[in-house]
Amino acid sequence: MKNTILVVDDNKPFRQLLIEKIQTETDFSVIGEAGDGFSALLQARELKPALVLLDIRMPDLNGLEIARLLKAEHPNVKIIFVTMYNMEEYREATKTIGANGYVLKSSLEHELLPAIKESLS
Repeated sequence: MKNTILVVDDNKPFRQLLIEKIQTETDFSVIGEAGDGFSALLQARELKPALVLLDIRMPDLNGLEIARLLKAEHPNVKIIFVTMYNMEEYREATKTIGANGYVLKSSLEHELLPAIKESLS
């Protein structure tokens, strides 16, 4: 399956919201979810998703650290950060890591699915 997605956010209700939003599209399949950095890495190693939706502030490892490790192990994995932080330093850090997108949680309704589609096309 080409369009597999791992959802990583420490807020379980928000994770469920993301999953529900993604499942409205038949082209995507959520294959796993994680609520902390270590679980995210284990899930990514086991499931090998095409795309990881990743929060920046997380327990154990933050999203930037997770993304660096994911890209080192799986250079072809796509990463979209989904965050509430509209900070230029975070945007620049995610670009440096090689992230494919940066979606603000406040813009989720209009930006998430287009960002996923663009990343996976």
